[in-house]
Amino acid sequence: MDLDIFSKCQDSIDRESEIRENIRTLTKAVDPHLRSVLSVLSAAHSTPSNLFPSFATRTAESFQLQKEAIQGLASSASQHPFYKYNAIWSRTLQNAAFVTLFRDWLVNEGNAYIAYGSVNSKPEDSDVPIDTAKKNDDLTYRAGQLTSLQGVCETLGVKCDVDDENTFHLTLEEYLQAVISLINELSRLAVNSVIMTENSNYSTPIRINHFIKQLQAGFLMLNLKNDGLRSRVDSIKYDVKKVEEVIYDLSLRGLIRK
Repeated sequence: MDLDIFSKCQDSIDRESEIRENIRTLTKAVDPHLRSVLSVLSAAHSTPSNLFPSFATRTAESFQLQKEAIQGLASSASQHPFYKYNAIWSRTLQNAAFVTLFRDWLVNEGNAYIAYGSVNSKPEDSDVPIDTAKKNDDLTYRAGQLTSLQGVCETLGVKCDVDDENTFHLTLEEYLQAVISLINELSRLAVNSVIMTENSNYSTPIRINHFIKQLQAGFLMLNLKNDGLRSRVDSIKYDVKKVEEVIYDLSLRGLIRK
């Protein structure tokens, strides 16, 4: 019996292990910059809406370093079959897409808040609850903006969903997973924006409510299989319910128009 076949198998196993280890190392190189961005963006839950645009400059350096690390990963990974190793970096790339979506939403929301004014401002010498019902007559609520797949790919420095079996790219499923993570985060923000000790904000939850309901309607248009993505899409209704409860509570307290 020729046992050389086992030697060849071992060589293949060693090469496979080396490739996987190299990709894992490059993927781990992205994580510190990703955590840095997340640590800054997490402050949004205790930051007044008019300061949201500052997150663009506060995360600029970390986003650039993250982009360079992802491009290094892409350069190495593109030399091998994409879907053979995609599971190694998929979660990291999803998180990178999520922080991009969240950063962009915060900047857009902050600019909208500044442009249309705060609904919860009142004279400093007044002890009377804010008459937000009257202010709402002059306030245009914008549902927010969702950064496109192409926009996220541009920020991350990778290609979008492509047909080539080797080219490193952000898949459509990874993007959709990131959008759902954004919905999860915004449902938390809706609650935290009204319970801050100072600078409580009653307009942002309304815009979040409009925004995530539009996203939910979009996801309901998709015919998804019974997989992980479908399960997460089904969970969106709980985030919508959480935000609706915030709006309902504000309405009962007379803080917004019913």
